[in-house]
Amino acid sequence: MDVSLVLAFGALAAGLTVAGVVALVLAVAALVSVFRNNELSGSAQAMWVLAIALVPIFGSVIYFSVRSDW
Repeated sequence: MDVSLVLAFGALAAGLTVAGVVALVLAVAALVSVFRNNELSGSAQAMWVLAIALVPIFGSVIYFSVRSDW
């Protein structure tokens, strides 16, 4: 196996790991914010939790951009 191919796979794995950690941190922060927000109704909280769980990065970014009280 060529050394450059091994390095490319290593870089890909590291990039995917970093993206996963960023997605996890964003999702946890957004979920904590959703559950601490007393202005949201139960159905609104459920909608946000579902959006964040299905698409963690986009759901979190949309939540933080739409909700200005975080």
